[in-house]
Amino acid sequence: MTDPAKQAKTNQYVLIAMSAVLIFGAYTAVMVTGSEYDPAGIVWLNLALDAGMTVLAVILGVQVMRAEDAAGLKLVALLIGAVGFLAGLVQLAVRFSSDHGWWTGHYSYAL
Repeated sequence: MTDPAKQAKTNQYVLIAMSAVLIFGAYTAVMVTGSEYDPAGIVWLNLALDAGMTVLAVILGVQVMRAEDAAGLKLVALLIGAVGFLAGLVQLAVRFSSDHGWWTGHYSYAL
């Protein structure tokens, strides 16, 4: 069996890292202008990754909330995890905002 304190510490670090990726993705989706359409396979892959990480942010947030504070980062992990979850929702909303948003993953589009 794994050590619960070690698992809690790992979950905190993974939640922080995954949330950083989601936050960066949401920032680029909103602030950077998309220039060309991605192939359909890449669109579906990116959509699955965004949705998967958004759901995992909730799951890991619950795990971190229930566990003891192993690395002293529980509050930081929960705050960044909540922001990461919202960033994941922003990325998904951008995909469904328009036709160019679906294909580029960016809110604005220009050639």
